[in-house]
Amino acid sequence: MDKVTRFFELKELWKQSSDSDRHVIDQQISELLDNMTKEETEQLTVGVQKDFNNIHWEIKDIKEQLTIRERLEPVLPYLSVSNLAKNYFGKSSSWFYQRLNGNKIRGKVCRFTEEELITLETALKDISNRINTLRLV
Repeated sequence: MDKVTRFFELKELWKQSSDSDRHVIDQQISELLDNMTKEETEQLTVGVQKDFNNIHWEIKDIKEQLTIRERLEPVLPYLSVSNLAKNYFGKSSSWFYQRLNGNKIRGKVCRFTEEELITLETALKDISNRINTLRLV
């Protein structure tokens, strides 16, 4: 196994470890870094930059989803998310909430696609029109 791959494995272990276990992983990472050649260090630098870019995009996705949730917050209590998800998306309410909350499923952040956002906006406008045209008297 190459040292760059090992570094990222140790990084993941470190993230999943308790505070008390992290010092052992810190030592392993230090030893690994101390024994890297210049070429391996350069490869690690490229790998870390890619990792940073991925994290940056994940954060951006989460922020976008939170913004969508924030915008929907005032009306969510009045909507049947179950009916909304079923009638407009053909999906379950769990599917809808996973995207609304930006949940991670199998290591990937769930989010609405552009097409799904258009569908959601269309659905909300449709519901709004139904309410606006409703006559009780």
